[in-house]
Amino acid sequence: MTTESMQEHWQQLVTVALLGTDRRDPPNPPGPLADLVADTARSSPSERMLAQVAACTAVRRAGVVPGPVLDEIVVPDTDARPMCVPAAVERWHHITASWPVLEDEWMLTLIGNGWRIAPELLPAMLLRHRSDPVRRTRVMVGAGDAGRWLVGHLADLEPRHSAVSVTPEALSELPELPIAPELAEMLDWPGAEAGAVLAQSIEAGSLGQSHKPMLVNLIARVRQDALRDLADTLNSVDPMATGHGLATVLVDLATTRHRMLEELMR
Repeated sequence: MTTESMQEHWQQLVTVALLGTDRRDPPNPPGPLADLVADTARSSPSERMLAQVAACTAVRRAGVVPGPVLDEIVVPDTDARPMCVPAAVERWHHITASWPVLEDEWMLTLIGNGWRIAPELLPAMLLRHRSDPVRRTRVMVGAGDAGRWLVGHLADLEPRHSAVSVTPEALSELPELPIAPELAEMLDWPGAEAGAVLAQSIEAGSLGQSHKPMLVNLIARVRQDALRDLADTLNSVDPMATGHGLATVLVDLATTRHRMLEELMR
């Protein structure tokens, strides 16, 4: 029984399976396969069909020969830096979905504090920044040898841009965000003081939804030790005020940033 005859018989079985044994009888098995499935106890076409499928499957599998030996995959070199904690992994997913303005700070804080990126984040990060040479280079710094190893095995993670020279300043400094001068004055204020001014302005209506982009940028850049008091003060905005929803959004941003930086502390 040749490979061709077995393949032809298998295709006939597939045809009968599609049509049903009530419309077509199973084909006569070729060669030794006929002796293997010869059983007068199987009187119905469906039973004979199942016996042939089982026998044919066994013969086809027995005929499979091992493929060539594959080269062993070399693992990436070890990295002495500790892997970022699970809470930081979850935080990255949260900020990229809800507060992308914080992603640069997440990455620079991770690198600056001596963490390395958790392996499960690497594919998503490399895909996210395929066309951004600065952010992609930061990912590769945070990943170390594991990043180069992964890109070497998965072509889909290759960058879309050609080799681009990235300055050390671009890699280590947060990008500037547009902030109105009257708001920029609060960047170095204590959190309670800045929060009180913002809360009063939101309740009075002088700060509204049209100012949200600037306010988001402000809270994304205020000093770290101001975040908790800033969030607590904004949380006291009158629920009946028109701007209460805006205040709630800003509280979430300040709280998210505060927790993000705490999770990346060493």
